Amino acid sequence: MPKIVRDADIYRAAIQVVIERGYSGATTRQIAEAADISEVTLFRKYGNKAQLIKEAIAAATGQFDLQTAAVYTGDVTVDLLQVAQTYQASAEEIGQFIYTIRLEIPRHPELAESLDMPLGLIDHVGQLLARYQADGILVQEHPLHAVAALWGPLMVTNIMRSAAPGVAPPPIDLAAHVAQFLDGRRV
Repeated sequence: MPKIVRDADIYRAAIQVVIERGYSGATTRQIAEAADISEVTLFRKYGNKAQLIKEAIAAATGQFDLQTAAVYTGDVTVDLLQVAQTYQASAEEIGQFIYTIRLEIPRHPELAESLDMPLGLIDHVGQLLARYQADGILVQEHPLHAVAALWGPLMVTNIMRSAAPGVAPPPIDLAAHVAQFLDGRRV
């Protein structure tokens, strides 16, 4: 009976190997071994390492569905808390992987388009914030500056946690974070 090869298992293996070794250091052989498949199977399914990474990012990003989380309900606090919670869950799961890929783009430009989906999600959250600005609920500012103000502290905390786990700050209280964000931005 042929072995069932699941994309999710391969993506998980690719993410782990890239986190451990970086994109440059991760070989398709190592990824195949971690996924318990042959390297030939890996090439047949994905063609090359860059395509595999692109698909792994799309699958991982899609599982958290920030686009659905950034839905306008008319309650800015509820909406931004949902966005912050979804972002935080995704950052805890795949943030280090995305950060690793981002650092490798100058040496591997073929990876640039692999971040189109995550960057598109930033734009989607920016559109949600722009809607609340248009409604007169939030002060006018560039929506991407507002996204940076909302997600920036979460990003820095997550980077610190992965870089120095022994001295990292405690998790951020997301409800308090959103309340502080809104205190400085409500009209």
